[in-house]
Amino acid sequence: MADTVQFNRVRVGGSAFTVFRWEGVPLAYCRQVAHTSPTPVGPGPVPIQPMDARYPLQVITPAAAGMGTLTLDMYELYGAQVWERLGTSSTQGSGGIFSGAIDIVDIFVRQAAARNPIQVVKYIKPPQLRGRTFQAYTEEYHNVVVTNVIDGETIEIGTMEVPKQITLAYTHLTRGGKSSTAAFDETAIPGDAFNSVTT
Repeated sequence: MADTVQFNRVRVGGSAFTVFRWEGVPLAYCRQVAHTSPTPVGPGPVPIQPMDARYPLQVITPAAAGMGTLTLDMYELYGAQVWERLGTSSTQGSGGIFSGAIDIVDIFVRQAAARNPIQVVKYIKPPQLRGRTFQAYTEEYHNVVVTNVIDGETIEIGTMEVPKQITLAYTHLTRGGKSSTAAFDETAIPGDAFNSVTT
C-alpha cells in the first residue's frame, strides 16, 4: 500500500508529457488536441419494460460504437497552410500528403488517393518519480481522415497568433497495440449467427 501511494501521481497532460504523432511525425506547432471518444450506436441503452411491469425487466445496450474524433488547434506559420504540416517534419509542409493542397476538397481527394490508411498515435510519457522511471504508453487511432478544416480568421491590430482548426475522424483505437476483444472478431457473436441468415 505504501508503494502504491508513493507512486500514484496525477497525470499532467501538458508540459511535453503528451505527444501526438501523425504517421510517426510529431504534430508541430499544435497547441491543443481535443479527443471525443466513440459513442454507442443507436439511441443508447433501451429499457425493456412490458406494460404490466413496474420496473424494467432488463436494459439492453448495443455491441457497437461509432467513430471517434480528434480536433487539432494548430498555429499557422508563414508560407504554408496548417494541413500541409501533417505527416511531415518540414514547417513549410514539403513532402507531406497534403503539400500544396488548396482547400478541403483537395484534402478529401488526396486522402482518398493515399496508398495506406493514416494512423495517429498519442504518446504519454510519465516523468521520473522518486528515482523511478515509468514506461511511455500509447493510444493508436486507426483509419484517420480529415473531415473538416476551419481556416477562416479575424484579424485586428492586436492579433498575435493565428490558430486554425482541423477535425479528424477515426474508426477505432487500440491501446498499446491491443485491440478490443470484440474488434473485428466474428467469433464474438454467439452461436452460428452468420451462417443462419437465409437469403
